[in-house]
Amino acid sequence: MFAIPCGIAALVLLIIGGVFTLIAQADYSGHTGRAEAVVSTVEVERDTVGSGDDGQGSDDVDITVYVDYSAEGVEYSDVKLNGLNPDDHAEGERLTVAYDPADPGDPVTVESTEEGAFDVFLWVGVGMLAAGGLAGLVGLVLVVVAARG
Repeated sequence: MFAIPCGIAALVLLIIGGVFTLIAQADYSGHTGRAEAVVSTVEVERDTVGSGDDGQGSDDVDITVYVDYSAEGVEYSDVKLNGLNPDDHAEGERLTVAYDPADPGDPVTVESTEEGAFDVFLWVGVGMLAAGGLAGLVGLVLVVVAARG
């Protein structure tokens, strides 16, 4: 009876843990270039998920930030800002961005280049993978016990 919920929990934890572990592999150490940028556009997309009896749902908000800057003698306009917390910036705000001198058209937030910036994702991902493995093992044991019994 509890084998199916354990299996579903295991699957969900393993998928999310895998995603977090992949995110932890992000490496922006090659983004050694720096440029002063201005946030040119902030796009906010809202998607209302579900609705209760009161007509209220929860908003899933996706924020994309675009910047203008000059790097390696080239002007870049409306380029998507990536890395850690790019959505913390408002339109018109000035900030420093990091870029790879070999590919200056792909800016990231400066904090993304710091050593260990993505370590929290690794620890959360490994924890979720372990929990998913444990839930899967419990589900398997329950199936075996039910089959014998």
